[in-house]
Amino acid sequence: MNKMLAIDIGASSGRVILGIYDDQTLQIQEIHRFENGPVFRDGQACWNLDYLLLEIKRGIAMAGEAGHVIESLAIDTWGVDFVLLDVQGKQLGEAVSYRDDRTAGIQNKLNKLISRDTIYSKTGIQFLDFNTLYQLTALMENPPSWINSVARLLFIPDYLSFKLSKVQHCEYTNASTSQLLNCANGEWDKELLDLIKVPEHWFLPAEAPNRLVGYYHSKAAGRIRVTSIASHDTASAILALPVTGQDTVYISSGTWSLMGFESEVAINNPLAQSFNVTNEGGAENRFRVLKNIMGLWLIQNVQKELGEYSFTTLVTLAKQSEPFRSLIAPDHPRFLNPVCMSTAIQDFCEETAQAVPETPGEFARCIFESLACQYRKVWLELNQLNPASLNRIHIIGGGIQNKLLNQLCADACGVEVSVGPIEASAIGNICGQLIALKQIDSVQQARNIVSNSFPIETYKPNQSSDFLSHWAKFERISLDTPERNNNEHKRTNSIELC
Repeated sequence: MNKMLAIDIGASSGRVILGIYDDQTLQIQEIHRFENGPVFRDGQACWNLDYLLLEIKRGIAMAGEAGHVIESLAIDTWGVDFVLLDVQGKQLGEAVSYRDDRTAGIQNKLNKLISRDTIYSKTGIQFLDFNTLYQLTALMENPPSWINSVARLLFIPDYLSFKLSKVQHCEYTNASTSQLLNCANGEWDKELLDLIKVPEHWFLPAEAPNRLVGYYHSKAAGRIRVTSIASHDTASAILALPVTGQDTVYISSGTWSLMGFESEVAINNPLAQSFNVTNEGGAENRFRVLKNIMGLWLIQNVQKELGEYSFTTLVTLAKQSEPFRSLIAPDHPRFLNPVCMSTAIQDFCEETAQAVPETPGEFARCIFESLACQYRKVWLELNQLNPASLNRIHIIGGGIQNKLLNQLCADACGVEVSVGPIEASAIGNICGQLIALKQIDSVQQARNIVSNSFPIETYKPNQSSDFLSHWAKFERISLDTPERNNNEHKRTNSIELC
């Protein structure tokens, strides 16, 4: 048996998952789970990387103490964020979070120097304020005193891997999210780097995933291979997608919902640009043609603000609440990192002349139906881009535990929806390690193993659903999105959320 550790860290939590492969099927077991989230330092939202490293090492030690002989480990995280190092490998400055507001207005400034068309034709990456391109532009506008000491830029999973293995490397799938990598040749785009005055020597070549990097020595677990897998968590999740054929749209459902399809070529034509579709890297030189949707971040924040309601309870209360009482545009910028999510939702509904959510069930129903509407919007866009016929949706990740949202997705898009597995990023991480260890040969073999190892559930569209009768309302509020920042005032309501 092969035993591996997948260190899978999302924007809200991290997991150390044990994978056990017996040449036919894969089993997983959670060894350690820990919280994650931005911390505020000097007025900026940052990642506490020392804490993450401590928890990673704790999880590895726990696996060793439990008697497991670990052959390898690998780390996957979110994309775009990075760490700057000096020539000795010492961190310079903070690892600023993509949810920080330092990039506000940067896109517009940069577009005066280079057109969006040019950027998109080069990179194929969607325009999001927090892309690495704009983070670095903001950094270089007001460079810190230590900027000339920077020798290397490492993305978050590469940095965490470096702290274990002492080897610096740059993994392709995570690097591709930066909007600095040329999608035609997989190399750093010198014109873009020169434009934002970032030295090319900061960057290592972006290398394909699923290979050995170095070794980590643990007192409790011994000497362990450190591998580089598809280190962007969505890329790992899509590696574990248990489907065949070209007719499937995937949704990787978690803090973000990533919705798209797999392609052998980048689709960076004007229509794709008009939809703000991205072409992120995948394993085996594939592209993940997808869109970011705000996802369960919305309900995660409301749950924290409510305090006393479990996620399961909120889903139950949503089922009992009036359908389509109010909707929001999930991807509106005000929902990225508001002081109070509940207030942001209420303000949006008021400003678009809708009923204002007041109860926990109304908040949850509003969020879930709005996400399903956004899924439909993206489903229709993807169907215009894919030359093949798209006939079904497959959802993976922790969000599949929300059965109400799964059914709403099927109803909204009018197609069969399959779901599973839950820990897709960790499973894909483990499969990438198996390829690196030469235990399996390909992504397709990995997907066959996943299909044989984990249960899949199916949801069919409800023929009695009146979803389409509310579609015009969603289209209206998506276009008529108020620009007022929700920090301008705080609503007083019966729940006293914030």
